[in-house]
Amino acid sequence: MTEPSKTSLQEQNKELARRIPEEVFGEGNLDLLDELYAEDAVEHNAMGTHHGQTAIRASFKAFLTAFPDVSQTVENVAAEDDTVAMHITSRGTHEGELAGIKSTGNEIEVQQMFFIRIEDGLIAERWFLPDNLSLLQQLGASELPTE
Repeated sequence: MTEPSKTSLQEQNKELARRIPEEVFGEGNLDLLDELYAEDAVEHNAMGTHHGQTAIRASFKAFLTAFPDVSQTVENVAAEDDTVAMHITSRGTHEGELAGIKSTGNEIEVQQMFFIRIEDGLIAERWFLPDNLSLLQQLGASELPTE
């Protein structure tokens, strides 16, 4: 059997990475995490670093509880070797507690970046970089200083 070409492998990695915003969050399918992440995967995000599928699932569930109607649009995706970079836009309604912020009912639209390292066809590590200042402003939890 021949090895997939570098381009083919990069396309496979991009498809794998897209499944998080499109299927896990878009369809609320947390069971897919077991299929997408390595057992000992590491997720780095604004709420801390989560080690292993169980901790990653809990983190995703907390976000989906806070924004049960979330939709995520993939704006850009690029791959190089074992790494995928992705820019997405998340939209949703704040209906549950998030990091101590009680439900506001506010609609949000937030830009987010991800860097995903894939090993043996599974996500081994993911860095999630959200625009938290914009999120907090939209939830009424933060304001920019005025002159």
